[in-house]
Amino acid sequence: MGTTGRAIIEVDAQALLTELRKAYLHELLVFYSLWTTAIVAEGFHGEELIEHFKQDAMEELGHAEKLANRMLELGGNPVVHPQEWETGAGSPWIAPRRDFSDAEGMVADQIKAEGAAITHYNEMAKMTFGRDPVTYQLVSELLKDEVGHEEFLENLLGRKRGAPRRRAASPQGRPASRGRPAARRK
Repeated sequence: MGTTGRAIIEVDAQALLTELRKAYLHELLVFYSLWTTAIVAEGFHGEELIEHFKQDAMEELGHAEKLANRMLELGGNPVVHPQEWETGAGSPWIAPRRDFSDAEGMVADQIKAEGAAITHYNEMAKMTFGRDPVTYQLVSELLKDEVGHEEFLENLLGRKRGAPRRRAASPQGRPASRGRPAARRK
Protein backbone atom coordinates (compact mmCIF):
# COMPACT_ATOMS: atom_id res chain seq x y z
CA MET A 1 0.00 0.00 0.00
CA GLY A 2 1.23 3.42 -0.79
CA THR A 3 1.87 6.34 1.50
CA THR A 4 -1.50 8.00 0.90
CA GLY A 5 -3.31 4.68 1.31
CA ARG A 6 -1.77 4.24 4.75
CA ALA A 7 -2.40 7.88 5.65
CA ILE A 8 -6.18 7.60 5.26
CA ILE A 9 -6.45 4.87 7.87
CA GLU A 10 -7.86 6.29 11.09
CA VAL A 11 -7.39 3.17 13.20
CA ASP A 12 -4.32 1.88 15.02
CA ALA A 13 -2.47 -0.09 12.33
CA GLN A 14 -0.94 -2.56 14.81
CA ALA A 15 -4.32 -3.32 16.37
CA LEU A 16 -5.78 -3.79 12.91
CA LEU A 17 -2.93 -6.10 11.87
CA THR A 18 -3.51 -8.16 15.01
CA GLU A 19 -7.18 -8.62 14.12
CA LEU A 20 -6.39 -9.36 10.46
CA ARG A 21 -3.84 -11.97 11.55
CA LYS A 22 -6.38 -13.58 13.88
CA ALA A 23 -8.96 -13.77 11.05
CA TYR A 24 -6.31 -15.08 8.64
CA LEU A 25 -5.30 -17.88 11.01
CA HIS A 26 -8.94 -18.75 11.69
CA GLU A 27 -9.54 -19.07 7.94
CA LEU A 28 -6.51 -21.37 7.63
CA LEU A 29 -7.80 -23.55 10.47
CA VAL A 30 -11.27 -23.76 8.96
CA PHE A 31 -9.79 -24.52 5.53
CA TYR A 32 -7.79 -27.39 7.00
CA SER A 33 -10.74 -28.67 9.02
CA LEU A 34 -13.08 -28.68 6.00
CA TRP A 35 -10.45 -30.16 3.71
CA THR A 36 -9.58 -33.03 6.05
CA THR A 37 -13.23 -33.67 6.88
CA ALA A 38 -14.00 -33.90 3.15
CA ILE A 39 -11.24 -36.47 2.77
CA VAL A 40 -12.43 -38.76 5.56
CA ALA A 41 -16.23 -38.33 5.40
CA GLU A 42 -17.98 -41.58 4.63
CA GLY A 43 -21.41 -43.08 4.59
CA PHE A 44 -24.43 -42.00 2.64
CA HIS A 45 -24.73 -38.54 4.17
CA GLY A 46 -20.97 -38.03 4.34
CA GLU A 47 -20.77 -38.60 0.61
CA GLU A 48 -23.31 -35.82 0.12
CA LEU A 49 -21.12 -33.43 2.12
CA ILE A 50 -17.76 -34.20 0.52
CA GLU A 51 -18.16 -31.91 -2.48
CA HIS A 52 -19.65 -29.12 -0.39
CA PHE A 53 -16.82 -29.30 2.15
CA LYS A 54 -14.19 -29.32 -0.62
CA GLN A 55 -15.70 -26.21 -2.22
CA ASP A 56 -16.07 -24.48 1.11
CA ALA A 57 -12.45 -25.32 2.01
CA MET A 58 -11.22 -23.63 -1.16
CA GLU A 59 -13.38 -20.59 -0.45
CA GLU A 60 -11.94 -20.33 3.07
CA LEU A 61 -8.42 -20.58 1.63
CA GLY A 62 -9.36 -17.73 -0.72
CA HIS A 63 -10.47 -15.70 2.30
CA ALA A 64 -7.09 -16.35 3.93
CA GLU A 65 -5.33 -15.12 0.79
CA LYS A 66 -7.35 -11.89 0.74
CA LEU A 67 -6.54 -11.30 4.40
CA ALA A 68 -2.84 -12.04 3.80
CA ASN A 69 -2.77 -9.52 0.95
CA ARG A 70 -4.39 -6.86 3.14
CA MET A 71 -1.87 -7.57 5.89
CA LEU A 72 0.96 -7.06 3.39
CA GLU A 73 -0.61 -3.78 2.19
CA LEU A 74 -0.60 -2.55 5.79
CA GLY A 75 3.03 -3.55 6.31
CA GLY A 76 2.30 -6.80 8.14
CA ASN A 77 3.67 -10.28 7.57
CA PRO A 78 1.33 -13.23 6.95
CA VAL A 79 4.03 -15.89 7.37
CA VAL A 80 3.09 -17.89 10.47
CA HIS A 81 4.38 -21.33 11.45
CA PRO A 82 1.51 -23.88 11.44
CA GLN A 83 2.21 -24.62 15.12
CA GLU A 84 1.00 -21.08 15.87
CA TRP A 85 -2.24 -21.22 13.90
CA GLU A 86 -4.54 -22.35 16.69
CA THR A 87 -3.10 -20.02 19.34
CA GLY A 88 -3.04 -17.05 16.96
CA ALA A 89 -6.59 -17.66 15.73
CA GLY A 90 -7.95 -17.60 19.26
CA SER A 91 -10.18 -20.55 18.40
CA PRO A 92 -9.55 -24.27 18.36
CA TRP A 93 -8.96 -26.35 15.27
CA ILE A 94 -11.98 -28.55 14.65
CA ALA A 95 -10.69 -32.03 13.93
CA PRO A 96 -12.80 -34.41 11.86
CA ARG A 97 -15.21 -36.51 13.89
CA ARG A 98 -13.91 -39.87 15.11
CA ASP A 99 -16.98 -41.38 13.47
CA PHE A 100 -16.36 -40.51 9.82
CA SER A 101 -20.05 -41.16 9.05
CA ASP A 102 -21.38 -38.60 11.57
CA ALA A 103 -22.56 -36.13 8.94
CA GLU A 104 -24.80 -34.16 11.32
CA GLY A 105 -21.91 -33.77 13.76
CA MET A 106 -19.62 -32.61 10.96
CA VAL A 107 -22.14 -30.00 9.89
CA ALA A 108 -22.67 -28.86 13.50
CA ASP A 109 -18.90 -28.48 13.93
CA GLN A 110 -18.65 -26.29 10.85
CA ILE A 111 -21.60 -24.17 12.03
CA LYS A 112 -19.58 -23.38 15.16
CA ALA A 113 -16.60 -22.36 13.03
CA GLU A 114 -18.78 -20.12 10.85
CA GLY A 115 -20.30 -18.54 13.97
CA ALA A 116 -16.84 -17.67 15.30
CA ALA A 117 -15.90 -16.10 11.96
CA ILE A 118 -19.15 -14.11 11.81
CA THR A 119 -18.57 -12.72 15.29
CA HIS A 120 -14.98 -11.73 14.52
CA TYR A 121 -15.74 -10.16 11.13
CA ASN A 122 -18.61 -8.20 12.69
CA GLU A 123 -16.21 -6.83 15.32
CA MET A 124 -13.71 -5.94 12.60
CA ALA A 125 -16.42 -4.22 10.55
CA LYS A 126 -17.30 -2.08 13.56
CA MET A 127 -13.61 -1.35 14.16
CA THR A 128 -13.00 -0.18 10.58
CA PHE A 129 -16.33 1.46 9.66
CA GLY A 130 -15.59 5.03 8.63
CA ARG A 131 -11.95 4.61 9.67
CA ASP A 132 -10.47 2.24 7.05
CA PRO A 133 -12.74 1.85 4.02
CA VAL A 134 -10.56 -0.76 2.29
CA THR A 135 -10.42 -3.16 5.23
CA TYR A 136 -14.09 -2.45 6.00
CA GLN A 137 -15.07 -3.49 2.48
CA LEU A 138 -12.97 -6.67 2.73
CA VAL A 139 -14.33 -7.78 6.10
CA SER A 140 -17.89 -6.93 5.03
CA GLU A 141 -17.46 -9.17 1.97
CA LEU A 142 -16.06 -12.00 4.10
CA LEU A 143 -18.79 -11.51 6.70
CA LYS A 144 -21.43 -11.87 4.00
CA ASP A 145 -19.81 -15.11 2.80
CA GLU A 146 -19.69 -16.57 6.31
CA VAL A 147 -23.32 -15.64 7.03
CA GLY A 148 -24.29 -17.48 3.83
CA HIS A 149 -22.23 -20.53 4.81
CA GLU A 150 -23.81 -20.66 8.26
CA GLU A 151 -27.32 -20.39 6.86
CA PHE A 152 -26.66 -23.12 4.31
CA LEU A 153 -25.29 -25.47 6.96
CA GLU A 154 -28.13 -24.76 9.39
CA ASN A 155 -30.63 -25.48 6.62
CA LEU A 156 -28.95 -28.84 6.06
CA LEU A 157 -29.79 -29.78 9.65
CA GLY A 158 -33.41 -28.73 9.26
CA ARG A 159 -35.57 -25.74 9.92
CA LYS A 160 -35.03 -23.91 13.21
CA ARG A 161 -38.02 -23.27 15.42
CA GLY A 162 -39.64 -19.97 14.47
CA ALA A 163 -37.53 -19.58 11.35
CA PRO A 164 -39.30 -19.06 8.02
CA ARG A 165 -39.69 -22.17 5.92
CA ARG A 166 -37.46 -22.20 2.90
CA ARG A 167 -35.51 -24.57 0.78
CA ALA A 168 -31.79 -24.76 1.52
CA ALA A 169 -29.65 -23.01 -1.06
CA SER A 170 -25.96 -23.45 -1.57
CA PRO A 171 -23.72 -20.47 -0.83
CA GLN A 172 -23.54 -19.98 -4.60
CA GLY A 173 -27.34 -19.52 -4.69
CA ARG A 174 -28.23 -22.88 -6.23
CA PRO A 175 -30.97 -24.89 -4.51
CA ALA A 176 -29.54 -27.80 -2.56
CA SER A 177 -30.78 -31.27 -3.30
CA ARG A 178 -32.97 -32.81 -0.62
CA GLY A 179 -32.69 -36.29 -2.06
CA ARG A 180 -36.09 -36.21 -3.74
CA PRO A 181 -37.42 -34.35 -6.75
CA ALA A 182 -39.40 -31.19 -6.16
CA ALA A 183 -43.15 -31.51 -6.51
CA ARG A 184 -44.45 -30.33 -9.85
CA ARG A 185 -47.10 -27.65 -9.92
CA LYS A 186 -50.00 -27.99 -12.27
